[in-house]
Amino acid sequence: MDETKNIIVSKNNESYLPDAASKGAASRWLESKDLRMRVVVYPSGYEADHVCYQGHAFYIDSGNIKIKIGEEITEWNEGDGFIIPDEIPHVVFNPNQEEAKVIVVDHHG
Repeated sequence: MDETKNIIVSKNNESYLPDAASKGAASRWLESKDLRMRVVVYPSGYEADHVCYQGHAFYIDSGNIKIKIGEEITEWNEGDGFIIPDEIPHVVFNPNQEEAKVIVVDHHG
């Protein structure tokens, strides 16, 4: 039995498309029944149009972003990884001149 037929793949040459969850960002989106992974490009000046309550794991592949949780703003740089648990309201933004590429993983369904 070929187990690879159940693997969901996005190859490097695929285009980034407007992100369905982060208006104004672009992504490559992989999704299974319970798990979702996006490689998201947050352009310069990006700010989320909503407060998110869903938990995520983040890994900053390049550039940096800021996340606002309550009144606290934290900066995350290339190579940083972190997890925001479910039910913690947060807003992502990129006030920098360079775009940021971020891997975002979450459960859904």
